[in-house]
Order: sequence, then structure tokens, then C-alpha cells
Amino acid sequence: MNLLADQGLCRILGSACCTSSPYGAGTIDAINRYYGRPDIEISTYYGEGFLTEERYTKYNRYITTHLPNRYKRKRPGEAVQMYRRKLAEQEDESVECIAIGPLNNLSALLDSQPDVYSELNGSDLVRRKVKRLIMMAGEFSNVSDVVAERRESEEKECKRDAEFNVACDIPAAKNVAENWPTPKIYLGFEAGLVVTGKYLHSAVPESHPVRLAYQLHTKTGERYSWDLLTVIYAVDEECTWFRESEQGVVRIDDRGMTRWTPDPKGQDRFIKLAQPDEFIAEALNRMLITPPQGGFPDFSV
Repeated sequence: MNLLADQGLCRILGSACCTSSPYGAGTIDAINRYYGRPDIEISTYYGEGFLTEERYTKYNRYITTHLPNRYKRKRPGEAVQMYRRKLAEQEDESVECIAIGPLNNLSALLDSQPDVYSELNGSDLVRRKVKRLIMMAGEFSNVSDVVAERRESEEKECKRDAEFNVACDIPAAKNVAENWPTPKIYLGFEAGLVVTGKYLHSAVPESHPVRLAYQLHTKTGERYSWDLLTVIYAVDEECTWFRESEQGVVRIDDRGMTRWTPDPKGQDRFIKLAQPDEFIAEALNRMLITPPQGGFPDFSV
């Protein structure tokens, strides 16, 4: 997101961590600071015990405790309050929301009540201020043979049925799918199976927070690119990597499985890749090692 903002393609209003981890906000802030944006507002989910297990902190604990950020000892603000304040301050239908994790914060926003920031409830505030929601969520069946093989391997490894972001909080995903009042675009599990990260270990400083995240999160230093592709689709309108499905309706069942129904009156679409995986991977790998404006900063590890 920061590199796209460097190109003038977006303005980042804020970012909300969607887990209870005490290290999520610090990691977001460390990345923003690395790219020269230390003042972006960051908030977090205030519910307890949501995705705080060791496997979810194997990279963000290190980054928060070792790199410069505001949240080594300070707690960030609450996510829904930040959403409501930020939305109330914007022009009508001017905001694009991007979700790259579980949908608990956005579900809580929908259910929020009028407050000091707006006389509107959450659903009406979203309807007035948001242009569309782009999210990494769900799974859709139209995939290539190569991606189908990767998906089968990943599912065997993870032993799950529902896509991860949905499975983490199925009621929240159902609420967003059914009640979010603006157009919604889904980048499904299968569309993100593009492997990136191979240049990070040699082409950027050791203290680069994205390099550290890749190294600490994976055994190989490479990872699938669900979140990267969701952000690029949302921000870069000229990007030729994607094509959209026809209009339709997405619903999430009680097991967290995605149900897609084509409907010319529906507000939902899902994304398909329009370029070969190898082409997209190389472009993403080059983007990941692009220096921030002004060059790589001197971050201490």
C-alpha cells in the first residue's frame, strides 16, 4: 500500500488490526514508518483472545519489539471508533475499504450505533461514505489446473474446509456478505496462490520489516500473495493482472463455505487472474524490493 501511495495512486486514511494480538498494530506502524508515513492512524480489535496463539505471532512479535513503532508499550485506539470517525470526515461515496484479514472489525462497524462522530448507524454510515469494499475472503471454483493443484496441496496441509479469513469468524463473514450495503469485490483463496518473496533476502536491508515478516513467517522466505494482490487490485485501476466475474451474490454458509450465485442485480463480484502466475509473481517480487521514497532508512534490529 505504501509503495502505491508513493506513486500517488491512493491516500491511506488509516489501518485497523483485526486480531487481539498486542503486536499487530506495532508491526503495521513499523512498516508505515519504514516507508515514511509515521503518522498514519492505526487501531486494533479490542475483543480478547482472537488469534493470539503462538503461530499467529511468529513474525509480528519480533517486528514490534525490535523495530521503531508507537506501540511497544502504548495501546492503539479501538477499530470501530476509528472507522466511524474517519468515515464521518470523508466526502460521500469517496472511501474504498480493503480487508485482508478476518472480517470481525467490519462486521462490528456495520452493527455500530450512532455516536459523537455520526448520527448514522454503521450500515447507513457505510452506505453514505463507502464506494466499495474489496476483501481477501472466500473461495471460488473457476481456477487453472496449476492453481487447482496448489489449492489442493494447501488444503491438505491446513486441514480446513473454509477459507481462512472466513473460518476465523464465520458469523462476521456472514454478516458482511449479507448486510454490507455497497458493492463488494472478493479476491478468493485460489486467486492469491502466486508465490513471492524470492528477492527480499538479498536485495533489501536486513532490517526491512517486510523482509523480516517473510523470513519469520515462512520456512523458505516465500509466501502466497493473497494480501498483495487484493491491495493492488483495489488501488491500481490500470493494472492488467485481473478480470472481474459477472455480477452476482456471495453468501457464506454456517460452515464458512462460499456460495456464489450469478445475478445481474447483485452487488458482488470475484476476481480472476488475467495474466500468467509467473508474470505476476515477477512483477510483485520487483515491487517488494522497491525502496521507499528517499531510499532505505536506517532501522536498527
